[in-house]
Amino acid sequence: DVVITQNAASEVVQRPASVVKKLIDNNLDAGAGRISVEVDQGGNDRIQVTDDGCGMSREELPLAVHRHATSKIELESDLQTIRTHGFRGEALAAISSVSKVEIVSRTHGERQGHKLTIEGGEHVSLGPTGAAPGTSVRVSELFYNTPARRKFMKTATTEFDRVGQVVTRAAMMFPGIHFELSHNDRRTRNYTPAPSAADRLVQILGTETVEDLLPVDFANEDIQIEGFTSRPTTHRKTAGDLYFFVNQRFIRDKILMRSLSEAYRASLPQRRYPVTVLFITLDPAMIDVNVHPSKEEIRFLNEGMIWKAVYAGIRESLTGMSGGGYRPTAPDQEPARSPILNAPKKEPAAESVSSFNEAPSTPFPEQVNEASEVALPVREEPVFEPRRESPSAEPLSSPGVHDLRASIEKLNRLPVTQPVRADTEIDLEDLESRDWKAVAQVFESFILCEAEGEMALFDQHALHERIQFEKLRKQHEEGGVSQQSLMFPMTFEVPSHQVPLMTDSIPLLSELGFEIDPFGEKTFAVRSIPSDLKMEEVEGVLRDALLDLSDQGMVSPLSDRAEKVIARMSCRSAIKANESLNLNQMQNLIDQYSSNPILSTCPHGRPPIWRISRRELEKMFDRP
Repeated sequence: DVVITQNAASEVVQRPASVVKKLIDNNLDAGAGRISVEVDQGGNDRIQVTDDGCGMSREELPLAVHRHATSKIELESDLQTIRTHGFRGEALAAISSVSKVEIVSRTHGERQGHKLTIEGGEHVSLGPTGAAPGTSVRVSELFYNTPARRKFMKTATTEFDRVGQVVTRAAMMFPGIHFELSHNDRRTRNYTPAPSAADRLVQILGTETVEDLLPVDFANEDIQIEGFTSRPTTHRKTAGDLYFFVNQRFIRDKILMRSLSEAYRASLPQRRYPVTVLFITLDPAMIDVNVHPSKEEIRFLNEGMIWKAVYAGIRESLTGMSGGGYRPTAPDQEPARSPILNAPKKEPAAESVSSFNEAPSTPFPEQVNEASEVALPVREEPVFEPRRESPSAEPLSSPGVHDLRASIEKLNRLPVTQPVRADTEIDLEDLESRDWKAVAQVFESFILCEAEGEMALFDQHALHERIQFEKLRKQHEEGGVSQQSLMFPMTFEVPSHQVPLMTDSIPLLSELGFEIDPFGEKTFAVRSIPSDLKMEEVEGVLRDALLDLSDQGMVSPLSDRAEKVIARMSCRSAIKANESLNLNQMQNLIDQYSSNPILSTCPHGRPPIWRISRRELEKMFDRP
């Protein structure tokens, strides 16, 4: 039986971070208001997790380490109603089979606690001991009896970093709980109970980042999405600041990543990622969390609905932004006056052990490397109808995110900023107020400009491409792209496998200025084209559009597919690099850019401007 448990432990316990996550899950299910995590040498030598939860009696302690004895699953149907963090009842059994474990626990109704000692899955002792109410689990010499597993451990620094990510994610989901983390007897994280989700994010991400976040608030009868996402001016080199929580579980999911990527298409520089924290709540019957022991992978019953909902929520935030995000609650400020509104305390749900928003009466981010490049569109109509009350007996609500809606109502409007380079931001109001003067063209690809106390270089192709993109998108939203009729129709032949796609795309292309009719088995006649598109670019645009539409699929929202084609049209119709411009042409481009507050990048994510102040320029030449 010990060997079987050790083999099972290979999936449940993979590294110190796995141990910490399983123990924190137990802390949360025990109703803890304070959780302390201590590790030595990254968890290789010691892991100790202590809570002030309900505790265990002497009779319950042996059962806690017996495989499946504490499982919450009695019937197969129970998997569709899971609301606890742990449910298999195998975590402590797996951990104790590959380490030396001491569990000290005391219920709130007892005068003394009890200590259970286990080594390699074998009970060593059980007896009374002094202890505060709650539970403390000490794990020593992880994998001491499975050396093949131990040799795959990383350095102490790497292992501790992953432990920190686990603690951070738990703290993010439950701001009302006090989380502490120590490494080698030095406290490295101390997340005190926060009055709101946004205030907890300040503790984790920092004030500057949180002030630039936008609220996300989307709901219908099937799903509720709340959280925060960054405006396009705030982005990262990695996907490390992407957090998805589904029914109070941190998860990794490619559907969510792809939806986020589409929502930010044409808004971020290439290979950059937003800062996003989403709390998704839906009926447990609509997901399968029993995919992997880590519980970080789930399956959605309706992937298309999830994709559309996340996309809609993010796009509503991005297209509705008119200023800054949140200001954290000042320590000496009354909660009700804070821009981040403190939500009223609520009683926890029947199946929930702790409220995300509720301060207790007592008392990290692993990169999502599956992320595709973040980058699409303003939607013409909402993906979903307005939310209706769910007919189910239990409301689709998570106690973890009630404070977000209150926070959203208190959104502070701050000046918008836009990116200049991948690591620089500029103020659009400052950009608009400057009288930029085109001075010269550099390498027939860049426009050199000057203003009072500053100079800038514009990428002429990226600049014009974005201007064209916004112009065509606006025309499309207002009823259709302007077109020019051809005196003699041009024919366009597609491969056999693309004929159905081309036929299905004719209505979409007609909205974008193309008039196309079938003209044979694999041939189509193009009778009208967009006014800004040159004849020699038509075939290239259509072929590129077919490739994009094929990749995206016809299930994607119509506006998404339209913006894909618009992006292609913009690129093809824009001024190219190595194209000579006179001063009037250059000045016209600069004026159009300065007057449009949303031109942050080209549709492919490249920044169109590089700026340097006169003072910075003088420093380069050591001028006083």
